[in-house]
Amino acid sequence: MLSLKIFFKERKYFAPAFLYSCFALVFSTWIIYIPFLAEKLQISEGQIGTALFFGSVGSFLMIPVSNRMTDMLGVGRQSFWGFILYSTSLYGIFSAPTYYWFLAALFYYGMMSSVFAIAVNSLIAEIEKQAGKYIMTGSHGFWSLGGIVGASTGGYLAGRFGMPLVHLTVLLVVLIGAQLYLRREYMHIKGEARVKGEKRHTPWKPLMLIAMIGMIMMASEGAIADWSGLYLKQVVLVRVEFLGLGYALFAAGMAVGRFTGDALSMRFGSWRLLRTAITISLVGFALVLTSQILVVFVGFLVVGLGFSIIVPEIFRLASNVPGVRAADGISLIAASSNVGFLMGPVVLGFVAELYSLYASFMLLTAFVFVALLFAIFQKRHS
Repeated sequence: MLSLKIFFKERKYFAPAFLYSCFALVFSTWIIYIPFLAEKLQISEGQIGTALFFGSVGSFLMIPVSNRMTDMLGVGRQSFWGFILYSTSLYGIFSAPTYYWFLAALFYYGMMSSVFAIAVNSLIAEIEKQAGKYIMTGSHGFWSLGGIVGASTGGYLAGRFGMPLVHLTVLLVVLIGAQLYLRREYMHIKGEARVKGEKRHTPWKPLMLIAMIGMIMMASEGAIADWSGLYLKQVVLVRVEFLGLGYALFAAGMAVGRFTGDALSMRFGSWRLLRTAITISLVGFALVLTSQILVVFVGFLVVGLGFSIIVPEIFRLASNVPGVRAADGISLIAASSNVGFLMGPVVLGFVAELYSLYASFMLLTAFVFVALLFAIFQKRHS
């Protein structure tokens, strides 16, 4: 757990990494209330999928704007204000009186998610470059810590009290207050300057394989986050107080892997680590598909272990592609991965509507297998 020592030894590393915990706490608060919102609005799995699609569209449309904002504001300033906008966007979702309001709120949520996700990942990449330290995987570990707390504690509170607006308000008072205190550690960071007169371009070709793996794995992660509660409720038939436990165990596995991932990356290399991690996650999905309560919970934990290093390593690979400006590589992967993160739940929603939620998780396993094939393809052509 060497990464933890680095973060807690110096606040300049802890402050930007803690943004990931705040990101996850807000996100997990949204996902644990999906079953409650579905019941409140009397909507089906397919309608939830449609709503999540609106979030994906908002995220996609905001990509070029987010990149331009990063150039104008700097990665530090955009990270702070991006979090404010992203976190408060949940008020529109939780207060939605109708399904159409819900769609509009998800669209705005997706837009703000793109603004924040691109900024915070670019921020960590810039700090890595300036400090000469491996902190990307460890920083993503703080997401996992936030997910554990948000999904387990928040899920229990949601099941016991069912007061989403009060829950959200108390959470944001704490998180925004913390960022007001910590923001001085990262707001001054601008990022790599673009050469004046340089044409903006999308470095897609050298990043194609990396982007595809990132999109697939983030789509799978988003699907687990958004649908694990309903899967446990409808397929595994667990009690309402424990609907958030599947995602909490997933996040716990992610935390363990991420706080050891930087050292493993230095020892084995990113591509070899990616192939091993994807294989581990496939074992976890096989356990989840058994539908046996204890085995399913273990499965979510194993999937989290497998997923833990994948996205951070993809960002690291993207920032080191020859001939590509690090900021461009990071922003492209952050944007495409964020779209995948929001699109995955949409696909699962439609499959659940047409067939079943169990079938949607089988499809999710197939997606991860495709990512493994892409990683193997890289090995044969390297």
